Amino acid sequence: MYIAICDDETEDLELERTLLERNMPAVCAEWEIDTFTASKDMLNSPKTYSMVFLDVEMDGMDGIKTAESLHRKNPQCLIFFATHHEDYMDAALDNHAFRFWTKPINEDRLLYSLKSAIKRIEHERATITVTSGKRGVKILVKNIIYVYHSGRLTHIVTTDGTVETYDTFRSVIKQLSDEFFTETHGSCYVNMNYVFDYNRDEIICEHDGTLYRPLLSVRKYAAFNKRFREWSGGLQ
Repeated sequence: MYIAICDDETEDLELERTLLERNMPAVCAEWEIDTFTASKDMLNSPKTYSMVFLDVEMDGMDGIKTAESLHRKNPQCLIFFATHHEDYMDAALDNHAFRFWTKPINEDRLLYSLKSAIKRIEHERATITVTSGKRGVKILVKNIIYVYHSGRLTHIVTTDGTVETYDTFRSVIKQLSDEFFTETHGSCYVNMNYVFDYNRDEIICEHDGTLYRPLLSVRKYAAFNKRFREWSGGLQ
């Protein structure tokens, strides 16, 4: 796993490196850290980074613009913003932040977030297998927007279309992680990564300009409201 730190304040950069070197062994067996004091040098690196730690205020290209370029180059990269100023939080969250911290970084929060990042990375690679027609079909978990049961069929709505299977709803969702999915109805399971709004009757998911509206039952509303707030609050 390749990790980059980009900060034009060398003291902060070395502190972040030290914290990462102390905590990475607890979450990953093999990793490598590169440090940069200029955004352009990091963006020109031939390596594909799984995680990048960015200062917001830097000479030249600042952290917000760097994040935009980084996301275009590698949408799967998890971006951690670190800054001395909370004023940049909204801009950071609008630019693909996985976490936003004010300096100095709290080590307990760092370790917790690293564990969450590893789960996210594993989620990006995970697949499930279902029977559709007479053949087994592998589906990338990250592409699943939601799953619902109707009649005798389980419908798996993905970014590439809907897969229908006679596999039971429970057998399908058993393959999905509660870290990213939540039950919104007795027959509906939603990927939180695609949720951007909800009301008392439905969840509103979005992908590439298309809206999806899985059901939200009355008895699940309070639990989902709490889950959504916790999910949103993770970006801090």
